Amino acid sequence: MARFAAVLLAAAAATLLAAGQLTHAVPSTAGVFWRAVLPSSAVPDAVLQLLRPGTAGNNFVSEAEADGAGAPNLPFDYQNYERSSAPYGYDYKPSSAPYGYDYKAPSEGGEAAPGEHHHAGRGEAATTTTVFFHEEAVRVGERLRFRFPAAAPAALGFLPRHVADAIPFTTPALPSILALLGVAPGTAQAAAMAETLRTCESPPLAGEAKFCATSLEALVERAMEALRTRRVRAVTSTLPRAGAPLQQYTVRAVRPVDGASFVACHDEAYPYTVYRCHSTGPARAYMVEMEGAREGAVTVATVCHTDTSRWNPEHVSFKLLGTKPGGAPICHLMPYGHIIWAKSVKRSPA
Repeated sequence: MARFAAVLLAAAAATLLAAGQLTHAVPSTAGVFWRAVLPSSAVPDAVLQLLRPGTAGNNFVSEAEADGAGAPNLPFDYQNYERSSAPYGYDYKPSSAPYGYDYKAPSEGGEAAPGEHHHAGRGEAATTTTVFFHEEAVRVGERLRFRFPAAAPAALGFLPRHVADAIPFTTPALPSILALLGVAPGTAQAAAMAETLRTCESPPLAGEAKFCATSLEALVERAMEALRTRRVRAVTSTLPRAGAPLQQYTVRAVRPVDGASFVACHDEAYPYTVYRCHSTGPARAYMVEMEGAREGAVTVATVCHTDTSRWNPEHVSFKLLGTKPGGAPICHLMPYGHIIWAKSVKRSPA
């Protein structure tokens, strides 16, 4: 991945220095931008790390792991929920998931509870983790099983906006993009990049806001546009970057997030940071504090979709929870690095 950075910086610098544009490092521009337009919203840890990839002590994946960056953060792989046949970008595509998902009653190891699935990677024993759950589970005292994967951010992090805007981001331009970033055609990473471009270019559903952002500035501005206000805030999960093993978590506290609809952003497979964002439709959001049975307390941002009437009847959540479109709200958490954008509500003093 160091080779990607060298190629990118050489090519971008040659182009942009000639135009007199390359004048600031990302932290000094994007960081200042965030503080200027979102003074009441702290920069989430995951975003902060993307502004300074490769710095000591940031727990980023190693270079060898980074060469595989873009692999899904299983089991919470929301990249595999294409929008072509289901609202809100959650159309399960089992063939593309590296782990073996089995939503039937397993022949051994016991049956999964509603909302859970069994998965097993190479050389791993089968485990069961919660993916989707009903809103009733978002209550103090409820218990859910989760495995939180290690962070797998784009190796180059956020590019300066003027650099990102100078790099083509369309399917027809993919050959030149691969050449610029030093990615060999025909590789798994090239295929993942092609899928990201395809996903970003797919049309939104009627009434849905959808966009892909290749810089922090574009991410914030487009979220404001989708929510129709400049008063927004970023809501993210507080999770260990190194991940956490499968264990049972007990809900200790639940804090509602103000709003009736939100914008959810998921990081996509690409050498530099790309977020795919979409409006949630009618929804409720919560910050859920949970304590692990064996180790660690976490706080997870959770979205509960309250209107699933237009969802694909074959959507995996219905299979897992035994429900149908238009039934009870369906919830899922936001993995590390994923963002919920909410309107910032100014409260009156008590």
